[in-house]
Amino acid sequence: MTLRFLSVAAVAVGLSTGFATGWLTRTTAATSPIAADPQVAKTPAAADSTFKDKIQPFLNTYCNSCHNSDKAAGGMVLDVYISEAHARKDRKTWEQMRQLVASGAMPPKRAKAVPKPDEKKAFIDWIENTLNKVDCTAPKDPGRVTMRRLNRAEYNNTIRDLAGVNLTPADDFPSDDVGYGFDNIGDVLSMQPLMIEKYMAAADKVLAAALPPVRTFTSHKQTFRPQQLPVSPKSAKTREKINGKDVDRIEFKTEGRARLEKYNFPATGEYYFRAKAWGVPHEGKSPVLVLKFGDQEVLRTSVDAVRGKSKVYEGKIRIGPGERRIEAAFDNPAADSKSRILGLDSIEVEGPIGGGTSEPPASAKLILTAKPKTDSDKLSAARTVLSDFAMRAFRRPVKPEELARLVKLFELADSKGDRFEAAIKLPLKAILVSPHFLFRIEEDPKTADGEKLISEYELATRLSYFLWSTMPDAELTRLAAKNELRKPGVLQAQVQRMLKDPKAVALTENFAGQWLMLRNIERLTPDKASFPKWDEKLRDAAVRETELFFEHIVREDRSVLEFLDADYSFVNDRLSWHYDIPNISGNHFRKVKLPDRRRGGIVTQTSMLLVTSNPTRTSPVKRGKWVYENILGLSAPPPPPDVPELPPTPELKGTVRQQMDQHRANAICASCHAKLDPLGFGLENFDAIGRWRSTDNKQKIDASGVLPDGSKFDGPEELRKTLLAKADLFRHCLAEKLTTYALGRGLEYYDKCVLDDLQLKMKSGGDKLSALVLGIVESDPFQKRRGKRSE
Repeated sequence: MTLRFLSVAAVAVGLSTGFATGWLTRTTAATSPIAADPQVAKTPAAADSTFKDKIQPFLNTYCNSCHNSDKAAGGMVLDVYISEAHARKDRKTWEQMRQLVASGAMPPKRAKAVPKPDEKKAFIDWIENTLNKVDCTAPKDPGRVTMRRLNRAEYNNTIRDLAGVNLTPADDFPSDDVGYGFDNIGDVLSMQPLMIEKYMAAADKVLAAALPPVRTFTSHKQTFRPQQLPVSPKSAKTREKINGKDVDRIEFKTEGRARLEKYNFPATGEYYFRAKAWGVPHEGKSPVLVLKFGDQEVLRTSVDAVRGKSKVYEGKIRIGPGERRIEAAFDNPAADSKSRILGLDSIEVEGPIGGGTSEPPASAKLILTAKPKTDSDKLSAARTVLSDFAMRAFRRPVKPEELARLVKLFELADSKGDRFEAAIKLPLKAILVSPHFLFRIEEDPKTADGEKLISEYELATRLSYFLWSTMPDAELTRLAAKNELRKPGVLQAQVQRMLKDPKAVALTENFAGQWLMLRNIERLTPDKASFPKWDEKLRDAAVRETELFFEHIVREDRSVLEFLDADYSFVNDRLSWHYDIPNISGNHFRKVKLPDRRRGGIVTQTSMLLVTSNPTRTSPVKRGKWVYENILGLSAPPPPPDVPELPPTPELKGTVRQQMDQHRANAICASCHAKLDPLGFGLENFDAIGRWRSTDNKQKIDASGVLPDGSKFDGPEELRKTLLAKADLFRHCLAEKLTTYALGRGLEYYDKCVLDDLQLKMKSGGDKLSALVLGIVESDPFQKRRGKRSE
């Protein structure tokens, strides 16, 4: 009976775990709270006096002329807010307004009406202390993480660690949806019916690779002639005519060897290794022949046969399956002449003597933690295997009723006469298609308004998927089983251990890859006519530089402020040519001290400069927006509709900066560009593929800028100093993004206190990344779960 024949039964068991049928089709709709209830705008509630007397007049005087239902400048519509209760339904928009007004970006300086300092302060204070006020001395709302499926990266990594196979079956899954900048957000990771077919096919593929059928091998003999045997450089191959035929021979007159680098031994067993050889002695000593399997010597013997009367010299060894080198060598050439000769006619390998069976791979040993010795042991062995595998797959102890259902599946397959290794695949498949494997599930509090500490198994799962994008390892599981994860010092030790583990590369691939937009670079195609030095090697090197830079800060636990400025980076020869760094050769990357202050930190690395450019030219707006949002953590509104792109460079005169002056003639455009463009202009010395330049369109580049708060700089070095002066904004930004990624949910207004705490912990911890990670792991949102109350 095949595994596919029993697929329906497997799915039935895998899904019969108390889930409603809607788990496959769960989707989310991201709608504005105002748009969702039009009656809110039509039927005003009892507006409080502060909103009516101060906030609404502020909006009417300074904001609504542009941010109204008709113009919607920057994507903001503000004339619909008519009460404090109404504003509370859209706190994120009001927080964005607070940032814009506090930074001086709004209202724009060219606006007809500009608020007085006391009006501006009152508006900001009302948002901070009334609308979005959170009492940080009171118990913090931990929020609620939506149950979600494993994304593609997590599925592949979990399969690797659970089944011990190097497969990536999720590469065939549909792309994961992205929310808040990341693809591990529960609210957007929908589940389509098509995915059941994908999961079923993936489970088949994984189990076929992890538990291959046992193969039987008969003894086999294979002979290799001189023309098939590579020899060492000083060895000689000769050709003689024997009985009218040309015959190749190997003659060693100096030390030499004939070697096959890879010979596949199919099964464990005894193998004969034979060499047909002859020799010419010198000074009474015969040539010595040495036969080796890999590095293991099988035979060392004097060759007493003479030319024309070769003998077979034989050794025997017991060896396991796999590819190994086989070698015949001449070990004692004459010191002062070439008179002692070893001749080699052929090499022969025979085995496994008496036959043999294939060895189970490491994956089978990982999964089959018990094997039956007799038929009466089958059920006991199956229970052990399924209990161990299900516990690891579900990231918690398996329940008795779950195990009972799985054992029934084994009995069904076993009743059809399948071998144990084949029959056990059916319940294993049920585990791999179970929601308890595919989803990250956490137990809710008993009441909708309540909150609870998540279990230690759930904590281990959160921690492992945060730092490794995979299931907890044996040590995390052991600590969770003993309820020791929350003991003093344990979490800190685990965070340090996990950040140094090779699996922490997932933090680079999945967090940094999205935060720093490294994943986007694969799709970029700079114009070859404009940039003839662009090539795929530069693309790969640009990504690798930033990955190694991020990994270095994680692994060495360095200050996160080095993301803003550092005097080192990682380059290979291709990138060193791009950066004009001398004396670098070879394709391997190495840490180097930068030769000047043109570059430093991620802002001036080719990856960032490339991903924020257009195919034919730089884009100060894209670069400025990237720095504004990903470094300073501020929100840039989308551009107004129907705003045209700049024409291609040849159609315009002057630098990109001069061309953009025309673009900013519109006051609505100018208000946003005043925040973004200066940051991008500070990077104009780098072209669209990140190479340094002094001119643009044959004119000298002006890389100076003035931010809305009055900060001035000229060029990338001074820009980095300006960003370092705003280090608190960067700390807050990094804390927000890493917490979003760690939790798998967007942050809410009530998370403000946690972010403030994280920023302080990071600062007091020497700005080390581990201080931020530990702060997140110890925080209430990471340690607790709130019920599904109505917001």
